[in-house]
Amino acid sequence: MAFCTMMSAFVLAVYWLKTGIGALLMLAQVAAALAALLRLREAVLETGLVFKAWRYVKASWRGVRRDDIRQLRSYLLASFVPALSAWPVVFSMAGLPFVMHLPGLVPGGEVLFAITTLLFVMHFATGEVSYRRLAGAVVDSLDSRHVCAVSV
Repeated sequence: MAFCTMMSAFVLAVYWLKTGIGALLMLAQVAAALAALLRLREAVLETGLVFKAWRYVKASWRGVRRDDIRQLRSYLLASFVPALSAWPVVFSMAGLPFVMHLPGLVPGGEVLFAITTLLFVMHFATGEVSYRRLAGAVVDSLDSRHVCAVSV
């Protein structure tokens, strides 16, 4: 949801750069502020997911050397990076509405806008893939834990 809101803010900002209509800039700033709030909510949920999964793996699968549990641990380690890097993204998104007018004032500001958009898209994509893998591995480990408990 934050991704769609941020992309709409960028689209509105690009239209503002092309047309110069001030209302489009205000709408883009409002959309960017809303996207920052939504991203804050997502960052809290993502960080909570990763650390709860870490505690689950630490408590339930200590000393287990099976391949599926190794894969769960590797997905967990891969999820730490997007979870911790979500916080600088949140803070940069929170400051974005205040600096959205700068690409119109600074020559070459559109390039900075494009790079920022690319970085946001890359962060959202890596986080999405990482969290889906982690959630799938946790669900698979729950199934195997249940099977292990029944077969013993």
